[in-house]
Amino acid sequence: MGQTVIVFQEDCILTAAGREGKYPALTEADRFDLQGQGDSFDRWRQALEKLEARHNPEQVRLVLPAGLCVTRVLQLPYGKGKQLAEMAAREVRENFRNEITDYSIVRRENKIGVDICAGGAEQGNLERFLHICEETGLRVNGITVPLEGYLKIMQHLEHFYKRTGIYLFFEAGSMTSILCQKGQYLYSSRTRLFSEPGTLDYGTEIVRSISGIIQFYAGRSQEEPITEVCYGGCPDEDFEVSVEGIRTLNLNVSPMVIDPKISVPGREKASDWIPCIGALMRSTRKEKQIDLMSAGRKSEEQGGQWDIGRHLVMPGVVFLTCAILTGGIAAANRIVSAKNLTKQEWIDRVRREGTYQKAQELESQLMAVENGIVSVELLNQNLSSYPEFSGGVLRTIEGVGGSQIGLLITDYDVETGTLTFDANSLAVIDVSGYILRLQETGLFHTVDYTGYTFEDGWYTLSLSCTMEGKVYGGGAQ
Repeated sequence: MGQTVIVFQEDCILTAAGREGKYPALTEADRFDLQGQGDSFDRWRQALEKLEARHNPEQVRLVLPAGLCVTRVLQLPYGKGKQLAEMAAREVRENFRNEITDYSIVRRENKIGVDICAGGAEQGNLERFLHICEETGLRVNGITVPLEGYLKIMQHLEHFYKRTGIYLFFEAGSMTSILCQKGQYLYSSRTRLFSEPGTLDYGTEIVRSISGIIQFYAGRSQEEPITEVCYGGCPDEDFEVSVEGIRTLNLNVSPMVIDPKISVPGREKASDWIPCIGALMRSTRKEKQIDLMSAGRKSEEQGGQWDIGRHLVMPGVVFLTCAILTGGIAAANRIVSAKNLTKQEWIDRVRREGTYQKAQELESQLMAVENGIVSVELLNQNLSSYPEFSGGVLRTIEGVGGSQIGLLITDYDVETGTLTFDANSLAVIDVSGYILRLQETGLFHTVDYTGYTFEDGWYTLSLSCTMEGKVYGGGAQ
């Protein structure tokens, strides 16, 4: 089936036309750079005018820029049909706020479960994308997010199901990193890259991001080590500055090699059109895909029905006010009972399948064991063994980062000896080096890295550290 996709990025739009399928065949591929400065939507509209004049596509599928959408990969118990749809819809609602949301199925295995890629965007931004397309005469038949396509591309890479690796996807000024263990999704993040591509600072930012993912993985798994780094969307000459640093982390580095069954026009390189190829990948015509446009219309319809109902109620305000005095409480009870009955029916249906209930029971058992260990080891034995959190301890921690890194203590649990704080800096923080220096102070039994963000010009590294207990005879209590 023929389809045209348009990928919005910060400095350009990419467009490709061709046949959808498991191995897409691109017949056209083009890039339109954004001109001037100012509002991004105005600049995208100008680029769309050039695209429409040159190609005049009948209908298009949009891929939102990474900076204007929210994505999650959620893991669910195994299910199918209506049961899976209900579980997925509930999980998506609970993991997003006010965004228009939808999801697609990434992976489904009977013994492992189901991974779904959920994407969301603010309704106002979706309306603006649709508006600039309408202004330029483009008919939109779907809207998705870049992560959905990246996850599909990865499944066609050699050794994806045999090794544990970090997969890097580059856009203008940013990099999406995805960690997978033998085909199983574990973690993803998006990093802003502020340095000029190809410079030493550019390479340093890439290496530090990878180092942070390694720290994250090391604290949660001792089994399959990360062995590979695979990248796409970045010219080899620009990425070369990071290769030596990555190899010092004992990782192999290689560019993404796109399956040769996926064809691109002329002398184009498939790796330069990864976002377009991913948006055209589809195993079957019935395959569930993210479509925020359809999700947005459903949301509007539900809102419209509520508005109509509200207007119809207005003429009977006096009558309803009197009726509430006698029947309001009973009506409220019936509504609550109906909602509870609906929820209970859903729970019963899922429980009859057994899988979801079993997953919940296993999760509860695991939490109980972990909580028991924490209670015994940290509460009963160490209640009075942790050092007092004094000014001297604070100065020691401050000394680790020097004058370039400031501290913000967020919590200190006296019973468990757990100290949580943010390390803030105007410069990029060497995550692994900073954690190592904290461990060398001797203050902490464990140092856990919980997050690394950039906002308003500040890099923030979030940590949770358990302070070292006093030593009695055989070891730390």
